[in-house]
Amino acid sequence: MAKKSVLRDPRLNEGRKLLDQWGITLSRLQDGSLTLAELEHRIGHDAVADLALAALLGDCSQPEAARLLVAWEHKVADKSLRREIRRSLYKLAQKGVQVTRPTQEQARPIFTPLEPEGYLSAIDGHGDRLVWLVKPRVGGGLHYLSALVNESEGLRYVEGAEVTRKALRLMRQDLSTQHQITMIAAPWRYCDFLMHEGYERAQARGSKEHVASYPTLRSHLLSSPPQPVDIPLPPTLMQDVLATTDTLLQTSARLFEELELRRWLLDATQVRPYLEQIAQAQESPLILSRYQQQDRVQMVISKAIDDLFGGAHGKVYARRLQEMAFYLAATERPEAAKRALAVAFALQNGSEGGKGIPFCEELVRQSLALHYQMERQKEAEEARGSLIMKPADFAARMQAAQRRRLRQA
Repeated sequence: MAKKSVLRDPRLNEGRKLLDQWGITLSRLQDGSLTLAELEHRIGHDAVADLALAALLGDCSQPEAARLLVAWEHKVADKSLRREIRRSLYKLAQKGVQVTRPTQEQARPIFTPLEPEGYLSAIDGHGDRLVWLVKPRVGGGLHYLSALVNESEGLRYVEGAEVTRKALRLMRQDLSTQHQITMIAAPWRYCDFLMHEGYERAQARGSKEHVASYPTLRSHLLSSPPQPVDIPLPPTLMQDVLATTDTLLQTSARLFEELELRRWLLDATQVRPYLEQIAQAQESPLILSRYQQQDRVQMVISKAIDDLFGGAHGKVYARRLQEMAFYLAATERPEAAKRALAVAFALQNGSEGGKGIPFCEELVRQSLALHYQMERQKEAEEARGSLIMKPADFAARMQAAQRRRLRQA
């Protein structure tokens, strides 16, 4: 009885012609003028060429060809291509080439507990970040828990709902396109800990009404109590930072090139005492020269850096920057992540606060400059709308008029 012929994909001949055009032949593989590594780089460039490559490897009696086919098989979704790869592996095994496949994982139990998922936004300059927990429901859909957690004040708001996977995806897209907020995947235990920590902090501050529903909402997703979890920093990131800390600190002001950190500014309440000191320095009759004024302003800026990044304040910013390092690393910005972590380590372990750290110095200068400009603009608008001239404004106008008369004389 004649042996039944094996049906082959009709595109195979087309693929072989394409391989000929590329100069990929069995003879070149055999004489070493073409390596399997070079051939591997061609995989995925063309669907019909992939079929021909899989068939060609079945004629190459080398252990490396078998390993390449085995690795390729697990990445393939196309049934025809997977069939061609398996056919070539069978041919190699018939020729005595050892074909070793990885041990298949054991089937998951039917009642495997459904794992939650965590999502996290970048932390902003005020210490706010958006935290999500979602967990598949047995009947379909997702339990969804969302919270806005502030680093110092705790939980600002919390809400829970039942949503679909599509709705969750659309919420992430809307935050990204409309508000430039990217929610990254994060370990759910860390997200759970952030929410619980925020809840306890809000309770300690007496803010109970708007977060009272948190324990009930959480119980829809989790029954076990939350556990403290460190910021999930990649170990390699920490090693790289420790090896190049000085260089990273010197270039730390470049962090403001990142969109999320461009929004970091100190609050008006934080900078107001220093703005008042700067205004006094500029208006003081004891300071006559421009250089003396600049020196006094620099002293105020240095004091602000000491106050705002020293002691407990420094620890707060250290944690914020560690979390930003995790976020930047997760969004494939390794250099920025290293700089953020280097600043965090310096604030956490140093005794000089933010002094000598370009990132901290620039944050203070930018914040002072912006709030100073806003206050001057507000004063100018109030002056234009007022019929009463302040003595300082009157004196300034009189001096300006006197200077004009002297120039005209």
